[in-house]
Amino acid sequence: MQNQTLTESLASFDPEIYGLLQEEVQKQRYTLSLLPTSNAVSPFSAYLKGSILGNGYLDHHTLNTHIRVEEIAAHRAEKLFGAGHAIVRLSDIASASRVVFHALVKEGDTVLSFNRRKAEHCSGGWMRFEFLNFSIDPNTELIDLERVQRIAQARKPKLIIYSPVNYPRQVDFAALRDIARGVGAYLWVDIGQNAGAVAAGCAPSPASYADVVTFPTNDSLHGPQSAVILTTKELAEQMDKAVLDTGHAMVKKNVLAALATTFLEAGTAPFKACCEQVLKNAKALEKGLRDAGLTTLCGDTESHLVLPRLPKGTTPEKAVANLREAGFLVKGDEMLTSDESLTIPILRLSTLDPTTRALKEPSLQTIGRLIGDFLLSAQDKAAKDKAKAQIRAILMDKPLFSDEWLPANISLTPGYGQKDLNISQEVEAEKQEAQQERMWSFWDN
Repeated sequence: MQNQTLTESLASFDPEIYGLLQEEVQKQRYTLSLLPTSNAVSPFSAYLKGSILGNGYLDHHTLNTHIRVEEIAAHRAEKLFGAGHAIVRLSDIASASRVVFHALVKEGDTVLSFNRRKAEHCSGGWMRFEFLNFSIDPNTELIDLERVQRIAQARKPKLIIYSPVNYPRQVDFAALRDIARGVGAYLWVDIGQNAGAVAAGCAPSPASYADVVTFPTNDSLHGPQSAVILTTKELAEQMDKAVLDTGHAMVKKNVLAALATTFLEAGTAPFKACCEQVLKNAKALEKGLRDAGLTTLCGDTESHLVLPRLPKGTTPEKAVANLREAGFLVKGDEMLTSDESLTIPILRLSTLDPTTRALKEPSLQTIGRLIGDFLLSAQDKAAKDKAKAQIRAILMDKPLFSDEWLPANISLTPGYGQKDLNISQEVEAEKQEAQQERMWSFWDN
């Protein structure tokens, strides 16, 4: 019997799951994701996470008895970000956040946080704090650090949090540190989807200023679903104890191995080139949106993030749903301001995933115009069909992970890259697409 590929074997053994796989191929190949938390995983990371290292896990290890792969991952993270101590055995950013709260503050303490970030990780009555907000000035659309200092001096928070998931500008980390020190507070910076740019030296690092730095590893770093806590040597023991106290004794060798390789990749020239392209693409996307007639929040972007204001009468929920039908995956939000009575409806658009897919400035500028034109249109079926056809044309020959960002000459997972697409997957996917088109045409007529 002729040997079959694993994909072909899956198709014959479990056609139901194989069909879901093909649906995902269609979704990822022909839909453009501008979600900040969406990005393709590095082929090395994907391989290691699915390798035999995942056949078991260890749940009896303490932080004083690291296994070798955990030591490698932690040391590489410390070197990459210039940190005194790194914790890498965390499942996601929510878990990492709970560890930080457990280590640094007590229930009932006052927390001063940009846009009240991290309050969502204290839900369910787990820990209760008094969250104070600082945000952008509604007139300048920028963070007023003098106002932050006044709030801190008046309310004496135990912890100040800066997490710029919806702020596209750089902030003065030294000034934030001075504000925290002035009131005896810890400073915690969650760099979120800016982690890749920080690692590559394309954005300022808070590691020398903050007591704690956290970030997810699965979006801007192209790594597995996980998170990292960076802290100072002085706080290392305190933070390590909180890790065990919150139940993080288990270690997964496959995830840790994927993390270790992720940090190694983040120090390569191709990764830095990718991060530089992310920033160029963000400016191009911003220009396209403005050319179409939209305004963007907070002035010119300095990160992967672009924040178009939604037209009057369009809610974030409506915009997200309509753009999804038009072939775009986006995040909607209500931007808080320092005026508690005023919020601004926006989209949070990121160029992380488009850059990973080999899109460059001309394409992102076109995409900005497409989104702007769509949002300023009636957003009816004709507008959706037009936008969907245009974005499919842009994505038709684009991989999920461009080989230009790879640190070595490797063969990508089938269906992942441009040069090594799995023929059976693609043929089947195209057949399904053609059948759907015929069905739509039948019902339309």
